[in-house]
Amino acid sequence: MSAIRHAILQKVEAKGEFTADELRRELKVSRQAIHRQIKKLVEEGILEKVGATRGAKYVKKGRAPDATHQLRRTYANKDLREDEVHAEIDLVLNLHAQVNVNAREVFAYAFTEILNNAIDHSQSDRVLVEVALKPHDLVFSIRDYGIGIFENIKDKMDLPSHETALQELIKGKTTTAPDRHAGEGLFFTSRIADKLHIKSHRLGLLFDNKIKDVLTEMIRFKRGTQVFFVISRNTKKKLSDSFDAYAGKEFDYQFSKTSVRVKLFAKDHTKYVSRSIARRLLHRLEQFRTIIIDFSGVKVIGQGFADEIFRVFPSKHPHVDLKPVNACEAVRAMIRHVNSSKFE
Repeated sequence: MSAIRHAILQKVEAKGEFTADELRRELKVSRQAIHRQIKKLVEEGILEKVGATRGAKYVKKGRAPDATHQLRRTYANKDLREDEVHAEIDLVLNLHAQVNVNAREVFAYAFTEILNNAIDHSQSDRVLVEVALKPHDLVFSIRDYGIGIFENIKDKMDLPSHETALQELIKGKTTTAPDRHAGEGLFFTSRIADKLHIKSHRLGLLFDNKIKDVLTEMIRFKRGTQVFFVISRNTKKKLSDSFDAYAGKEFDYQFSKTSVRVKLFAKDHTKYVSRSIARRLLHRLEQFRTIIIDFSGVKVIGQGFADEIFRVFPSKHPHVDLKPVNACEAVRAMIRHVNSSKFE
């Protein structure tokens, strides 16, 4: 190792940043010699330039708090291992020095779960991975070019549409490979993220936990699946929080609790009247012990809809506890009408 290179590395470790002129004065060497070594270190990904002109500073890659540091790689989906890709990203972006321990643990879980889904389910020959350290957030995007998540669920579960597949995905325990996956990874990831945005074919699904809502949208056709994930670099969330809420001690550490938002199960987001919509909402929910049924944004429900959920379903599955939340008075009244034990 040259003396200049060694001096540069010592400088950046000791001070965290330096300018070329500052280093030239200290080492008493030519500007050309300094810039030659700095250029090599930048090309090798060890240093990063922050700012422009002669006042530019050089910092260790991933250290500048106000810069956006990015990694973009396309991987062949053959013998690809999500843990190896994560280890590479953790090292290159210097995550242990850039985000708090909570964010690093949440990122590790979410990233490996989403990438593993792309590896195992997408039928894509390649996967595009992008990770960015922004001033306040740690963000990743994983994109494949395969069958598409909603198409895959629709086919494997023999469902009538991509919209129905989306509804099943939200419930949890949705997997197209039950011999290898329990269908838990995406569910827990959607609950711990600040934002999780899934785009595939013509549908978008956004879990926005900052505003505590789940949104759907029609998008321009997108081949395969793209998943965006956002977590604060200094998040107070702990990975265990998500597990405890839905699979903690209360549930014998089994994935036994879920939540569904009623507004996602009908095109008219104000009226829910038919038993068929209720049955679609309840499909597979007997697998859980506790179900939170969220009526946010729902103004009216019909007698048949309420009866199917709060009388017929409990009579068939007495082990399941249905908990309606965020219901307006009109909805609460109809639920009481079919099951007087609710909202007593």
